[in-house]
Amino acid sequence: MAEDTSDRDMSKMNRNRTGQGALMFVAAGLLGLSACKGTQDTPVEADTYSSLVSERGEISFPADFPDGFRFIGSWAVAGEGGVADIHSVYARPSDVDAFRQAGRFPDGAVLIKEVSASRGAKHTTGEAFWPTDTKTWFMMVKDAKGRFGDNPLWGDGWGWAQFDPADTTRQIATDYKTDCQSCHIPAQDNDWIYTYAYPALGPRGQVNLPEGAKTAAMTPDAAGHEASAATDGKGDPAAGKLAFETTCVACHSTVAGKGGVGPSLAGVAGRKAGTGPGYAYSPEMTNSGVTWTPENLAKHLEKPKEFIPGNRMGNLFPNGVRDSRHRMDIVAYLGTLK
Repeated sequence: MAEDTSDRDMSKMNRNRTGQGALMFVAAGLLGLSACKGTQDTPVEADTYSSLVSERGEISFPADFPDGFRFIGSWAVAGEGGVADIHSVYARPSDVDAFRQAGRFPDGAVLIKEVSASRGAKHTTGEAFWPTDTKTWFMMVKDAKGRFGDNPLWGDGWGWAQFDPADTTRQIATDYKTDCQSCHIPAQDNDWIYTYAYPALGPRGQVNLPEGAKTAAMTPDAAGHEASAATDGKGDPAAGKLAFETTCVACHSTVAGKGGVGPSLAGVAGRKAGTGPGYAYSPEMTNSGVTWTPENLAKHLEKPKEFIPGNRMGNLFPNGVRDSRHRMDIVAYLGTLK
């Protein structure tokens, strides 16, 4: 009888273990942990570089996206009368977990950003906007080893890519510094990532927030409306210097001949567009025939995408400087640069 009881107890224990294993398997699937990579010995970076990056450094968009990725945060970019773009950012759960533990992305981490147009309407909670058509895709791959030094799409610790929204097999970026990185310059101290905008990254991501960051309700021109109107027709160079350092310095230097993402603006007032030294201007800028009078500078700052169609600033800073007072102040400051 004792042996029979032991056998029954052992059988029951085995059934319990089997049941627990099944429950654990189901739970893992529900939590999105079914990516076997997390339980294999193969490092994350090895998987990334074997499946998404060629031997020459060509980056491929994940064919099964969004499978295997999680949403980590979004941006709403102010535009004329509302929200111009919505940026939605995704990462793999394993990369998010690694960041939450170490405060940095591991080698091989993958970040994907979808830039969408938006539509808005009045709702019971107020004016609300939501994403519509995809305008473009950006993708970054962490490279802590400097694998592709000769590839113009790799540098500063990342591989950078942009994809055709109508065909994600077509990579359209040609140089990471001009096509991708320029928008990330303010986040250079965060390894080029605006980690504070992504709640999923946890407390370790909440570093190097911009000075004066406010809630949207505290920002008068958060919806893209002009916060103030210039009434005297003149700008204040001192205020313009502050506005320039907030808005323009990420791309433009004030030192003669020192170009960056954009050209130096030393001596720009009165100069013919596309002729400053030390910078390779786009043909659109060089052939525009524009002279930088105060009026033209203000027009370009207001609508950089329209004033000289096809110029690089129109792509990198399409919404311009919305506040008329800030525009006039910046123009006044530019007039002091020799």
